[in-house]
Amino acid sequence: MAGLEIALLVVLLLGGGLTGRRLQLLRRGGTEVVLRLLPARDGRGWHHGVLRYRDRGLQYFRVSSLRPGADVALDRRSLNVLDRRVARPDEVGVVPAGATVLHVQDVALEAEIALSGGSLTAFLSWVESSPPGHTRR
Repeated sequence: MAGLEIALLVVLLLGGGLTGRRLQLLRRGGTEVVLRLLPARDGRGWHHGVLRYRDRGLQYFRVSSLRPGADVALDRRSLNVLDRRVARPDEVGVVPAGATVLHVQDVALEAEIALSGGSLTAFLSWVESSPPGHTRR
């Protein structure tokens, strides 16, 4: 029994450490967004998280994940906004009211990101500007 109790304690401590690390990452700043990877069915696949801007790309940290690093990374040099739209009726419960949904793509993946107000303006400005040391065509 003592071995089982020790193993359980180790698992709990490890889980607590990962949770603490994740909360620390999320608190360091960023923009609150709702993101889903494509392809996705209907209004499913949306996850709340924090988007961080970096020189070389975006990092998305899902709120409900215990992963030590970013859950999704988008490369700035190949990132394109393919489309924009308002939330569909089947997304209203997840996507914030008044948010704009952007369909984005880089070389590795496609996603939709829901952003509101100033967050949308900041995102589009960041995408349109050149990364340090590069010129945008």
